[in-house]
Amino acid sequence: LDRIQPVSLVDETLKVNIYGRSGSGKTTIACTFPKPLLLIGLEDGTKSVYDVDGVDFVMIDKSSEISEIVEAINNGVVEYNTVVLDTLTALSDRLLKEVLGLSELPAQLSWGVAKQQDWGQVALQAKEFVRAIVGLPTHVVILAQERDFNSDTDSEILQPCIASAVTPSVAGYLNPSLHSFVRSKVEETETKIGSKTVKMNKKVGGVDYCARTGPHEVYTTKFRTPKGSFLPDVLVDPDYDKIQSILAGKYKEE
Repeated sequence: LDRIQPVSLVDETLKVNIYGRSGSGKTTIACTFPKPLLLIGLEDGTKSVYDVDGVDFVMIDKSSEISEIVEAINNGVVEYNTVVLDTLTALSDRLLKEVLGLSELPAQLSWGVAKQQDWGQVALQAKEFVRAIVGLPTHVVILAQERDFNSDTDSEILQPCIASAVTPSVAGYLNPSLHSFVRSKVEETETKIGSKTVKMNKKVGGVDYCARTGPHEVYTTKFRTPKGSFLPDVLVDPDYDKIQSILAGKYKEE
């Protein structure tokens, strides 16, 4: 009973899944979160954040090492404000290698390489790792590549959609998510056509790094925001502060 308090005073840590193509800015967004920050890598994506202060990096050789890190943080052996997993897609590949007893996976998985029960085991273990990491008393960011789930895939998630590149059951377990992408930089211009002034978007060169906040009919995205607050379709140059302002219902369009 002594833990009961007004909901407005609850200090929640932020748990986020960010998915997108390689080079779309996932790691950069993650490393704007509060420091000190631990980046757990299953692939070396540190080049984009090598000059960010307060970021530690560890490359995982086997999946069990993640459990060791989780235990160390929970027991206070090491202290971090944010933990980032880069990426869950690569972790799923690592789990599949371990389940199949292979040192490397084929460049393209063909029919019969893994049985249905193997994929089921991978999905089960991946969910357990996600649950353990999300349960940490820190901010948590889980990164993943993107995958196009079409009508030929499992019916566990709504079709068609684009979500994290893991098995359908794990993708459904992760959601809601944030989708990172790159688009051409544009500026709004006004052009007179007869007596009317028309607003148009003109490409000006360069790119914007963006995050789709949703909701969207194809991309699996969602933010839990206060009722009636403004939710942008897209964030340009997304970071921790902008994400927190949306969740608090205080975001104003730039």
